[in-house]
Amino acid sequence: MKSLKSVGKICFLTVIGLIYMSSDLSAQNNTSSPYSYYGYGELMTQDIINSTGMASLSYSDGSVLNINNPAALSQLDSLKFIFQFGMTAKFSKLNQGNDDDTFNDLNFSKLAFGFRAAPGYGIAVSLTPYTSLGYDITSRELVEGGTNYFTRSLKGTGGLNQLVLSNGFKITDNLSLGVNGIYIFGNNTRDESIIPQGGSSASYMNTTKLISTGLNFNVGAQYQFNFVDNAVVLGVKYQPQIGVGAKRKIEVLNMGVIKYNDTDRGRYDVPEIYGVSLGVKKGKQLWVGADYLLEKWSETKKFEKENQLVDRSKFSLATIYNANDGYATKFFKKLTYRFGAFYDTGYMMVRDERIKTKGFSFGVGMPLSRGKGMINMSFEFGQMGLTSNNLVREDFGRINLELNLFENWFIKRKYH
Repeated sequence: MKSLKSVGKICFLTVIGLIYMSSDLSAQNNTSSPYSYYGYGELMTQDIINSTGMASLSYSDGSVLNINNPAALSQLDSLKFIFQFGMTAKFSKLNQGNDDDTFNDLNFSKLAFGFRAAPGYGIAVSLTPYTSLGYDITSRELVEGGTNYFTRSLKGTGGLNQLVLSNGFKITDNLSLGVNGIYIFGNNTRDESIIPQGGSSASYMNTTKLISTGLNFNVGAQYQFNFVDNAVVLGVKYQPQIGVGAKRKIEVLNMGVIKYNDTDRGRYDVPEIYGVSLGVKKGKQLWVGADYLLEKWSETKKFEKENQLVDRSKFSLATIYNANDGYATKFFKKLTYRFGAFYDTGYMMVRDERIKTKGFSFGVGMPLSRGKGMINMSFEFGQMGLTSNNLVREDFGRINLELNLFENWFIKRKYH
């Protein structure tokens, strides 16, 4: 039997990692998109293998921590302690008129661990980005009523993160329920500066810093209809609209002199969310699923003011094929293949245009020797925004890498 000392060591190291990563997350940017200027920033994906195209509300696997629908945790393997660590590299090309520019971002995407704590009860702890700011926008503008120009610079950094405690319960042989307890935290900094024509330093600077901490939750369910070797799984998710506490610091400088300095406290809303999914399992090797997600951003407020956002709808399709039938000896027969596509209407309107995102992804899961884990890699290609009305179209690609490590519990070895 694996000693409790070994298990305790793993839990301790993982918790230390969570604390360290949470302290470091506020300093990093997960995006360079100019659209992160709007709303709460760019929304980060919460899907099972860090691939935006992957539907997941109806998916469950004994070796996968599906935080998106905590009900899936009730299916965790009783003999495994699962540790996950993920990174994402994003490559973007911004197009506006005849101009274009490129950006590269490499960032942490997930740290999690989970296990089956009791028959029919799975638990997981995870740390993931929720939103990110990373815009750097410069424009040359004409002084109102004059003939001179000035340069306006807008910069945003930081983001919001989620520390999640997930619980999944098996109610019957077919029904599982789950709940995520969420701690939201992070810092957003927005800077605006103005440099007059011919000047070398800013004559005006406005810095707004938002420090956020708050609690939230969502619930999920999965119901499985069994047909001999096949099954149809219905997955649902709900999150209520909840206000998150925040402290806002504003400092305004004019010609190097502080003209305004104030700190106030308030709340901003996290939207009400509805999600539904239908998945089809064929034996133990093939799964096909589709998700629909609705986020009610139009009803949210920030410091008692309307957010001027719109409701977001996201459609996702996915296929997962496990080529290993249990007897595979060749490398490619041991892999898990994943394919996905998505269409996201977005939650922001810019110049009367909705900023939509669409794309597709594919990936593979490569098992480690002796069942010690799996390396998941996915490639995603997509497009956000449009070039009409002098807007920006972002063509992007992502490489998502996730390491899953399995620690086997309660295995008694026999020696002869």
